[in-house]
Amino acid sequence: MATRSAERAVSLTLLFPAFCGMVAALALLLHRALPDPARAAGVFALLGLGSWAAGHLARRSGPAGIAFLVGASVALLFSVYSALSLVAAWFLPEDREWTLLHWDRVWFGYTWEGAWGGLAHPLVTDLLQAVYTSFYAFPLLLGVALARRRDWTGLFHGLDRVILGFLLSYCGYLLVPTRSPYAFVDYARELPTWGLQPLLHGYLVEQSWTKRDCFPSGHTMMSFYVAWLAWQRARPWAWVFVPWALLTVAATLYLRYHYLLDVLAGILACAAWAWAADRIWGPWKRRT
Repeated sequence: MATRSAERAVSLTLLFPAFCGMVAALALLLHRALPDPARAAGVFALLGLGSWAAGHLARRSGPAGIAFLVGASVALLFSVYSALSLVAAWFLPEDREWTLLHWDRVWFGYTWEGAWGGLAHPLVTDLLQAVYTSFYAFPLLLGVALARRRDWTGLFHGLDRVILGFLLSYCGYLLVPTRSPYAFVDYARELPTWGLQPLLHGYLVEQSWTKRDCFPSGHTMMSFYVAWLAWQRARPWAWVFVPWALLTVAATLYLRYHYLLDVLAGILACAAWAWAADRIWGPWKRRT
């Protein structure tokens, strides 16, 4: 049953190749805007072809193909995200960060000092940095929860839903290229810390090649989405995912990684994707 369910997953054979093909085509069409359009198109073309080949290999590998499918999907997700650094800054070269910062203050009266200054403490900073860094464990733990229930259809259809959700958030990075506030705003005070925050930030955030990745907040969109999937199909685990998602959203704002506006956009994107995914694959709550 697990093998048959895995064979129906389309992340590697369709979703990644379609996204990579789209970006490669845009790189060629908008070649005058890019510093190295041939390299960008070539990298995305290779990623798309590699994903398609990996998907067919996974389908022919029997039970071992299940682990290969999941591992390859995780690797492709990271590779595609990293490759966005070749195009995200040039498709629409005018950064939108000052616009988002302005709207935060005018529409919502939001500033970091007003919302978080009174809560700033080394324990809060280090704890929320650890929560923020743990974000990529969300879908992996959901997979573990579904596998423990032997819900193989949910596991592999959930993989497709999560992968496409991430890819849609990547489209937002191309349409609204925006740096994080910490990268350019002069704050009145540094974040208080006992040392964990700069360590995790330096190794896991600053090392990222893709810097214009704020809108919508992928951390918000996908942490809420995974929590919603757990609530629908693995309810006991939702009591872990829901507070974890709420802390993740708090971390994006407290740690100055996101604007209030793109966090709200992430919430709306999550709701829209939850509705759309059920129209594409059928109701998620139904066990088959």
